[in-house]
Amino acid sequence: MRLVNLVRILLVVAVLSGYSAWVSWERQSKTPPRATEYVESTDIPLWRRADAEALWHDPSTLFVDVRSSIDFEFGHIAGAISLPEEEIEQRLPELKSSLEQANTIVVYCKNRDCGKSLWAAIRLRQAGLRQTGIYPQGWNDWYLDGLPTEGTGR
Repeated sequence: MRLVNLVRILLVVAVLSGYSAWVSWERQSKTPPRATEYVESTDIPLWRRADAEALWHDPSTLFVDVRSSIDFEFGHIAGAISLPEEEIEQRLPELKSSLEQANTIVVYCKNRDCGKSLWAAIRLRQAGLRQTGIYPQGWNDWYLDGLPTEGTGR
């Protein structure tokens, strides 16, 4: 009788361990990638291309292109919205509700040398959008890697 109880206990432990591993895996697969870098002296995450691509596949992520409207029309990351850095103060009130609904906001410019994404991310975070981070390599890196784009110049 004791051997049967021991086998039952081991079976229950095995089932619970399997369930725990499955729940943990499910939770990790739905969690946005954690940035390995942050803007110095801030908690603004910087995402590499692989992280940005993983975020792009998540429907609750919103990409925000802070380049000029002309650059955006020529080409942008598929699904991104245009919010030129120079127009943030004027356009933020109309866009804030849709930005608030996003689990993650990924701000990008043309490349790592473009400071517009940093200033835009700072302003969005000051407006209460704490889920904002930066894809510093931006449009050029995304386009050159052949990732999904939209625009007239594709």
